[in-house]
Amino acid sequence: MSTAGPGSVPIPRRTLRGTSRRTALTVDVLLTAAAALEVLTWYGHHDMTSALVCPPALLALLVRRRFPVPVLLATLPSMATGDLWLAPMIALFTVASGSARRAAVIGSTAAVFGAALWSGYAVDSGSLGWGDHLFAVEVALMFSVGPAGLGLLARTRSRLRSRLADLTASESHGRRLEAERAVAQERARMAREMHDTVSYHLGIIAAQSGALWATATDEVIREDADTIRRHSADAMAELRTIVGVLRRSSGRTDDDSPGLERLRTLVREARLDAGLDLVLPPAACSPAVERAAYRTVQEALTNVRKHAPGAPVTVTVRPTPQGDTLLVEIRNGPAPDAVRPVVPDATTGGYGLTGLKERTALVNGTFRAGGTPEGGFVVRSEIPLAPAPARGTTPQRASAPGVSDARSYTDTCRRLDAV
Repeated sequence: MSTAGPGSVPIPRRTLRGTSRRTALTVDVLLTAAAALEVLTWYGHHDMTSALVCPPALLALLVRRRFPVPVLLATLPSMATGDLWLAPMIALFTVASGSARRAAVIGSTAAVFGAALWSGYAVDSGSLGWGDHLFAVEVALMFSVGPAGLGLLARTRSRLRSRLADLTASESHGRRLEAERAVAQERARMAREMHDTVSYHLGIIAAQSGALWATATDEVIREDADTIRRHSADAMAELRTIVGVLRRSSGRTDDDSPGLERLRTLVREARLDAGLDLVLPPAACSPAVERAAYRTVQEALTNVRKHAPGAPVTVTVRPTPQGDTLLVEIRNGPAPDAVRPVVPDATTGGYGLTGLKERTALVNGTFRAGGTPEGGFVVRSEIPLAPAPARGTTPQRASAPGVSDARSYTDTCRRLDAV
C-alpha cells in the first residue's frame, strides 16, 4: 500500500502502476505523432527507401521504454537517409536516461553521430570545403551529444530525487524514534512516581485495615475493615499492572482487566441503594469494551457516593435490541436533604467524567452525562460491541521497508490515554 500522508486514504500500488503506464503510453503516442509530423513535412519528396525505413522507426518509438537499444538501432536508418531525425534523438534520450551502463550510452551516442554525419554528406555529394565539413560535424554533434546529455541529466535528477526521498524518510523515522524515546522516558518517570507515592499510602491503608479486622470485636467494624483491606489489595494489584504497562514498551495485555462479570461484585460492594440490570452480550466482546463499561460504572458509583449519598441508583448494562452496541447507563435520583456529600466539591478534581468521555471515545463509543428533571444525574455510554480476538493471535500491522517495528508516537499516546 502507498499513502500520500498522515490521515490520507491508502492508494493501492496496482492503481499507481496503472496510472503510470497510461501516462507513459500517452507520452509515447504524442512523441510518435510529433515524429510523424516531421515525416509529413517532406510529403511528396520521399522515395522507396524512405517508405521502407520511416514506418518501422515510428512504430518502434511506442516500445522505446522496454527495448531502448533495439529501438535506437531501428531508427538509425531513418536518420541516415535524412528523412527522420526526431525518432533517433528520442531513442538516444531514452537510452541515456534509462541505462546505467556507460558503454551503452557512449556506443549509442557514437551511432547517432555517425548516422547524422552520414546524412549530412549524403545531402550534398559534391565538393565540400573545410567549412562544410566543420558544419556537418557540428550538426552531428548537436543531434547526438545533445539528446545524450539531456538523458544523463534526467537520470541524475531522478537519482537525486530518489535519494532525497530516502533522506526525508530517514529523517522522519529519526524524529519518530526520538518522540517514542521521549514518551518511554516519561512513562518510566510516571511509573516511578506512582510506585513511590500511591503504593506507599495504599500499603499503610491495607496494613491498618488488616490490623483493625484482627483486633475489632464488633462484626460490623470487622466487615468494614475487611472491605477496606480487600479494596486496598485490589488497588495495589491494579497499580502494579499499570506500573508494569508504563515500564513495558510492548503495550498492555488485557487478560487481567476487569470484565462485565465483576459488575455484580462492584455494585454490591458500593453499599448504595443500587439496583443492577445486567445482561451479558451473547458473544464474547473485546477486553477494551468490557474495561470501558466497568470503569464507567465504577466512576459513576464513586460520584454518587461522593456527591449524592443515599440516593437511589439504577445501573443498566445490556446490549441494544440490534445487538451491535452495549448500553451502559447509571441513573441516580436526588440525594436526601438530611444527607450531606461525603467529599466537598472544592476537593474534587473534576476529571472523572472527562476521563470517561475520553475512554469511551477510544473504543469508538458515545458518552453523555447530565442532570435529570427530577434533580438526579445520569451517565450514559453507548459502546460498539467489538468481537474478542482469538486466543494466541496478535493483530497484524503492516510496516513499510526500513521502518522500525516500534509503535508510533500517536499509538503510544493513545495507549497512555487508555491507562
